[in-house]
Amino acid sequence: MKVLLLQDVKALGRMGEIVEVSDGYARNYLLPRKLATLANEKVIEQVNKEKRAEELRKKKAMEEASKKISELMKTTIVVKAKAGEGNKLYGSVTSSEIAEKLSEYFGEPFDKKNIELEPIKELGLYEAKVKFGNGLSGKVKIRVEKS
Repeated sequence: MKVLLLQDVKALGRMGEIVEVSDGYARNYLLPRKLATLANEKVIEQVNKEKRAEELRKKKAMEEASKKISELMKTTIVVKAKAGEGNKLYGSVTSSEIAEKLSEYFGEPFDKKNIELEPIKELGLYEAKVKFGNGLSGKVKIRVEKS
């Protein structure tokens, strides 16, 4: 019997999958506990439609992320910091400050955990690796200037 899983079932499958199980297992365990529902042609068609829609959403998200990365590669983030003699900073420029600047640039929140950067302790030009999820990443140029 084919059933559509409504919840994750250990050793059987994940929610949304259509699996083949024995009639007794479906009738006596999965269906009464609302872990699954019978997978008729209408249900199978609906699941396939949802999968296509999800793939389309993922593709769109990947395109947006790649646009952002290409846009980011062209720009330089300017960070102002207090500096003393010899271009040494009082403190350092951290990934949270860079994330704040990126949030301002893109107009949406940006997590500091997605920025790989060594603490910057001098004025100058630096690069940081930025992750956008979905396995996409890019490098951003950071210019630290005296305030």
